Amino acid sequence: MLKAVTIQGFKSIRELKDLELGQVNVFVGANGSGKSNFLEALGVLGAAAAGRVDDQALQRRGVRPGVPALYKSSHKGQRIRRFITLSAEWDTGQENAVYTVGLDNPIEEPKPAWIYRTESLLRDGQKIMGRAPRGATLSGSPSQYPMHPDSGFAALISGYEELRGAPADLLRTLDDFAIFAPATPILRGIAPDPATRVPVGLFGGRLAEAVRELLNPRQGKFGDLDLEEILDLLDWVDSISVTAPSKQILSPSVPSARLIIRFADAWMRPSRNLLSGYDASEGALYVLFMLVLALHPHSPRLLAIDNFDQSMHPLLARELTRLFCAQVLQSRSRRQVLLTTHNPQVLNGLDLRDERIRLFTVDRRQGMTRIKPLRITPELLQSLEQEHVTLSELWVMGRLGGVPELL
Repeated sequence: MLKAVTIQGFKSIRELKDLELGQVNVFVGANGSGKSNFLEALGVLGAAAAGRVDDQALQRRGVRPGVPALYKSSHKGQRIRRFITLSAEWDTGQENAVYTVGLDNPIEEPKPAWIYRTESLLRDGQKIMGRAPRGATLSGSPSQYPMHPDSGFAALISGYEELRGAPADLLRTLDDFAIFAPATPILRGIAPDPATRVPVGLFGGRLAEAVRELLNPRQGKFGDLDLEEILDLLDWVDSISVTAPSKQILSPSVPSARLIIRFADAWMRPSRNLLSGYDASEGALYVLFMLVLALHPHSPRLLAIDNFDQSMHPLLARELTRLFCAQVLQSRSRRQVLLTTHNPQVLNGLDLRDERIRLFTVDRRQGMTRIKPLRITPELLQSLEQEHVTLSELWVMGRLGGVPELL
């Protein structure tokens, strides 16, 4: 599992050292505080681990392409860093690995792909491979491979015996990392997803196919989850199925995919109670999308969801958060997730007594993004009980940080 992340010189994040992560990580902060920048830094690191950092590689991971002048931190009164430095630490409990990369791209004459200035991969503190402008080393000896400035060395040797175990796991996990940000027209199946993946696209494409792969109505299951638990969240839904488009429930003027999700409305007459994803509440589609990411065996081992709570009633967001966290923590692959939210009720769905679940506040004082973990102490828990307030209320009152300077 990813244990810690270091970011230097990326957008609003000038300096972030060894931020320790849990299995479920939730980031709260004002608009523009830098939550998405943190996720995108991991996306850039994933592209670097895969061997090339260009617009195509970034878009595949959900990172907004940008020019070097905007990617490199440029705070007033601060020296502009020439490189962006990114690092991730991986820990299996028996073995540790750290991948670090320094990336450059001239501001005056940007190149299509970023240049690898430095690169290193460590196992338990011992360097396996290293790279600098003067050359590269593998297991302490000079590498015989020609180094292309815009190609990663770690990706080139990823299948080598020297990288087996934690180092190879770290590179594979970073390579597969993606930021998901579902959009309603794509979830409804009436617009294409520009970033298709399996099991679902970054913006919600292929949702019907993914739901069909998990849905087992005869056994009452959705993956490892009891289907009844989903129906408890969607109180108007009697059943869920996946079928081909039909003129009985979808207008011929509506563009549709090969498969559509079909909901049976519990309150309507049986002969007229079927709704497609086009007509159904968008909140139901967002719930299914989130649970697909938590439950599907082909979901990335490390993933992020930007604006986890969008299009949901606050109480639905709270209950989905509880269910989503439980499924992630039970995942056989020890899936790890990073979520951003603006909905206070999401905080009330987090069991912060479980050290695997962590809450971070994101602030941008003097323009620099600061990310701090919220420490759950006996004193804080006692304060919540004595004052008869919830965690969400403390956040809205500004007592946890991560709020705009409007309060």
